[in-house]
Amino acid sequence: MLNLILLKHTRLKLGLMAVLFIALMTLLSACGGGGTSGSPSAPAPTPNLSVFMAPGAYEAEGDVKVNNIPETYLWVAMLLPTKQGNTTVTNFYGLYYKNKDITQVPNLYSGSGLFTNVTSASFTRLSVYPNTTAVLQTGSGTLSKLGNGLVQAQLSFPDADRYDRTIAASAPSNATYNTSGNLKSVTGSWKGQWSYGVSPAGEFSINISSEGDISTSLNFQGFCVLTEGKLAPSANSSNLLTFTLKIPDATQCLLGNQTLNGAAFVTASPVAGKTQRLYIAGVTTDGRGISYIADR
Repeated sequence: MLNLILLKHTRLKLGLMAVLFIALMTLLSACGGGGTSGSPSAPAPTPNLSVFMAPGAYEAEGDVKVNNIPETYLWVAMLLPTKQGNTTVTNFYGLYYKNKDITQVPNLYSGSGLFTNVTSASFTRLSVYPNTTAVLQTGSGTLSKLGNGLVQAQLSFPDADRYDRTIAASAPSNATYNTSGNLKSVTGSWKGQWSYGVSPAGEFSINISSEGDISTSLNFQGFCVLTEGKLAPSANSSNLLTFTLKIPDATQCLLGNQTLNGAAFVTASPVAGKTQRLYIAGVTTDGRGISYIADR
C-alpha cells in the first residue's frame, strides 16, 4: 500500500513539473526569448524625394535683372554627395550662361554643404569663378527644396554682387534617384566649348572611352594640357557622373599643377539635328576650374 501511495505521489509531481515547463516555454516564446533569432529589423527609411533635395543635375532657363539690367540665362546645377567620415557632404557645381549663349564662358559656381535628406541648408563653402576674370570671389547662400521638384539656389557675393543669383531649377524628367549614372551615354567623340574662367578655348574635341577615360590632342590657354581625365558613374542619380582631371605644371597655364574634381551629366540636346548635350564642371580646392558643353 505504501508503495502505491509513493508511486501516485511521484506521478503527480512529474505532472506538475511538465505543466510548469510548458508554461515557462510559452512565456519565453511570447517574450522573444528561448532562441537565437528575433523579429526582423525594420528596413532603413528612404529619403522622401517629394520633400528632400535629391542628388543629381538640375536645369533652368529664365529671365533675371543684374544691376537692374534684364538678361536671359541658362542655368545648370549639379549636386554630388561625398562621404567625409561619418558625414555626407554634398558638392555643388553651377554653370550660368548669360543670354543663353553657350559659345561664351559661363560663370562657374562651386561649393558644399549638408544638403542630403533636408529641405534647405546653408553653404559651408561657396565661390564663383567669373567668366571675364580669373579673380575668384567667395560668398554665401542656401539651397532649398521647393514644390514640383524644384531646387532653389540663393547665392550672394558681398564684394561682387553682380554674381548674386536666385534661381529655381528642376531635374530632367528621365532622372532616377539612387541609380548609378550610365557611362554608355557619354562614350565616344564630342566637340564643344571648353572654358577656363578667362576665355573659351573655342571648338574643343574630346574622346571618352567605354571606361570613362577622357583624351584629347588639344590644349588650352597656351600650354595647359589634360592628363588622367576620368568620368565615372555616380551611385546617387542616373543623370550624374563624377569627374576628375589633372593638369600638369606649365608656363602660361593658370590651372597648371592642379587636380580638378567635379561632375558631369548628359541630357537631351535643344539643338536641331542633335540628340545629346554633355555638361562637365570641375574645380580646384579653392574653386577655380573649367567647364565644358557639347552637343552631338
